[in-house]
Amino acid sequence: MRILSPLSLLAAISVLAVPSAGFQVEALAAHWNFDETSGSVLGDQSGNGFDAVTSGVVTLGHAGAFASTGLAAFFDGSQQGLATVQDQQPLSGLVDNLSVAAWLRADPGGSFTIHRVFGGGGAGWSCGVTASGFRFTTKGIQDFDFPYSYPTSTWFHLAFVFDAAHDVSYYVDGALVGVRQGSSPANPPTGPWLIGAFSPTNEYWNGYLDDLQVYEGTLSASDVAFLFQNPGATLAPGGGTSHCFGDSSGLACPCGNFGAVGEGCANSTGMGATLSAQGTASVTADDIRFQCAQLVPGQVCLFFVGNRSLNGGSGRLFGDGLRCAGQQVRRLGTRVADANGDASWGPGLAGQGQWLAGDTRSFQVWYQNAAGSPCGGGFNTSQALSVTFSQ
Repeated sequence: MRILSPLSLLAAISVLAVPSAGFQVEALAAHWNFDETSGSVLGDQSGNGFDAVTSGVVTLGHAGAFASTGLAAFFDGSQQGLATVQDQQPLSGLVDNLSVAAWLRADPGGSFTIHRVFGGGGAGWSCGVTASGFRFTTKGIQDFDFPYSYPTSTWFHLAFVFDAAHDVSYYVDGALVGVRQGSSPANPPTGPWLIGAFSPTNEYWNGYLDDLQVYEGTLSASDVAFLFQNPGATLAPGGGTSHCFGDSSGLACPCGNFGAVGEGCANSTGMGATLSAQGTASVTADDIRFQCAQLVPGQVCLFFVGNRSLNGGSGRLFGDGLRCAGQQVRRLGTRVADANGDASWGPGLAGQGQWLAGDTRSFQVWYQNAAGSPCGGGFNTSQALSVTFSQ
């Protein structure tokens, strides 16, 4: 069995680094993590300036869905709890080809049978739950209702995807549960957006909200599954997406060693490694941090970045995995995965990685799998993560 060292890896991936076609990038339009403990402002973590101002009764500092998602906010629907977001780009341009994801803990109480998560106000669309399922509304055009028995008083992950064909897909805990067809985009917004209400006077959310993310673009099933499997992560801060999965959604893994949805190809633990990012995509702030999970504990791993994603984002066979990050590859550091199979890099990576505002880079982790390598290659890779950097 031949196991490549990190130095050998750099030579190998330099040979394979050739230009490739582009791939779709979903940009993070807004992101509220609800980690505040006081005050009336919910900060937007996307860098786009969509800070939300609360009114009515919204209490902060509650335990979140997971430790990795931080804290949560409780919106008291009986006390008109909501948060207002002023309209501007990129939210003002979202009339279709958009996605919303959040961790929810619904309380069966409240004054309405429809409870909105986001949209409403002067926006052209809104999403939330009803007494018997889910609702996505293009205001004045169509209610996309889907019956579903969602849990109450426990956390679950819900995603709405309103695609360019004007159909709405519903995902619960990372899995597609239904689709409703439409024929028209939403109307452009005419005023502010609301978190937790359809208007300032009705259909209030009643319960907890955590990690609310709004995307420009249609998230794939793998994207949604990644968000569910990695609570608190985004599909690249400030713009970007996960790709090059080893979950059978694209190029087949070398020996059929598929990982679960959103993962890299499976390693000797039976799982595939997952790469996520937190922070912002600002080159000036240089605060982006990367974490790789489900590595082989105690094994060396190498974090690297390329100027392009290979083979249209599907990657190429490489050891027991797929290599996607290519062209002018740079190493960003080696680690030894801890007992949980985790490793992290950053912040302060911009100088080493040599990216500038406007650059799009593809990131990936290579790691050893010395014992029990599924295909005998002795090493594997995570899925890849693309980030477009801003000033």
